[in-house]
Amino acid sequence: MQKNLLFLSTFLIFSLFIFSNNELKAQYATAVFEYEKSSFNNSQSLPAEENLMISGAAQPETVLVEITILDDKSNRKDDPKPLFIATWVRPPYSSIGTFTVPVNYKLRGSSKYDLQIDYYRRITDMERENLRQDLYNNLFAYSEQSFTVERKRARVIGGTAQLVRNLDEIARKGMSLYRNRSQLQFNGFSDLVVSKIDQINKANLKKGKFIFSKRKKKDARADYREKLMTELKQLLASELGQVLNVDLLVLQDRKFMDDYPTEKTRTEIPLNVGYGGVHLTGTNSENSTFGTSPYAGLSLPLGKKGFAGEFWSRSSISAGFFFNNFEDDLGEEITGPIFGRPTYLGLGYRVFRFIRFNAGATFLEDSSRGTSLADQVYIRPFIGFSAEFRFWIDLEK
Repeated sequence: MQKNLLFLSTFLIFSLFIFSNNELKAQYATAVFEYEKSSFNNSQSLPAEENLMISGAAQPETVLVEITILDDKSNRKDDPKPLFIATWVRPPYSSIGTFTVPVNYKLRGSSKYDLQIDYYRRITDMERENLRQDLYNNLFAYSEQSFTVERKRARVIGGTAQLVRNLDEIARKGMSLYRNRSQLQFNGFSDLVVSKIDQINKANLKKGKFIFSKRKKKDARADYREKLMTELKQLLASELGQVLNVDLLVLQDRKFMDDYPTEKTRTEIPLNVGYGGVHLTGTNSENSTFGTSPYAGLSLPLGKKGFAGEFWSRSSISAGFFFNNFEDDLGEEITGPIFGRPTYLGLGYRVFRFIRFNAGATFLEDSSRGTSLADQVYIRPFIGFSAEFRFWIDLEK
């Protein structure tokens, strides 16, 4: 027995934490997209649990390539949300015939994903003007039909917030097939548009007779409403023009891969074999009694590497048993309630690539403490270090 085991172990714990090195950063796994086959790496599964570096052929007129990763049920959803989007933009004055884009999203093993690869080219002047006119016509027409006149006042059908949301949606859908080199996005119309709609909503059209004094009352009210609507349309055109006037790109081609598989990953069982100590009795270093023994057990990781933070992927819940029984200060044998050996349950943390620190509770049994099992079984703290060995099983066989 070693009375100073607790202090020595504490020292070792801090030493290991101080001098431990982080594991090497994961490298990118290569995935070459084959356009004709709509597959990767000669129809192989995509690498799993690693960041990807996807490359493929790019036509000379292709300026931007966008790779979208979705879950495997995306084509059965009305508006699927991407899991990740990666973009490649051709460098200025470059005529390279390939694209290479890092995808910093780790795919889960033994799974399926939907992937979409979009190719964009520069828009022509005529296409730009056609897009501009289509968007303006749709926005202006919807704005006109969203107002009604009640008792000489203009009113927004459905309210200002609903109208602005619908205008935003019209603009986004109209721009859905377009991108730009600067990666600018339409983020919705500003508060100026909201204020203008509120102004129209609260406007008393009778003021038109003062603005258009030479017109009849009915015509003056109509002219005043038209004036307010024209100001709203000008605001809409001005704000949308900030996106339309940049270097726009239009969708040139699209490849969609449904339920593309990832490589199969192994089901691993972490086995820990180590050496630890249990605090049996005492309250300080002078009168404490410890028991030490090799131990073995299994670990259940609290997080999977690549999908959880470093702390959680290194942490685990561990359970096992000590190979040897202990003795108290009177020489009485201390066993355990399971297997006739002391058993433990605790937390583990991997400080090196395969070295794990464990700490938790040990379940002990001492027949001299009483006649009932409840009296004989008690709990004491333990600490230890173990080597971790990973065994894998193939559940499909």
